[in-house]
Amino acid sequence: MHRTQIYFEESLFEEIKKEAMRRGESISAYIRNVMKKEIQNKRNKKVDFNEIAGMWEGKDIDLRRLRELAWKR
Repeated sequence: MHRTQIYFEESLFEEIKKEAMRRGESISAYIRNVMKKEIQNKRNKKVDFNEIAGMWEGKDIDLRRLRELAWKR
């Protein structure tokens, strides 16, 4: 295991301590578990197509135009 030093604002550190105690974990274990979960969530993140819906609205883009632009040199 790798050891590192992290600086937290006092208020954040107090929240971390409270949550670790509530869960019955050490502060280090709590931070490791939170980070593992965050990384796992990023790996499993699915694309939300609602974020990009309508991005071509009002643009002159159709299949013929896309082909023209793609092969334009």
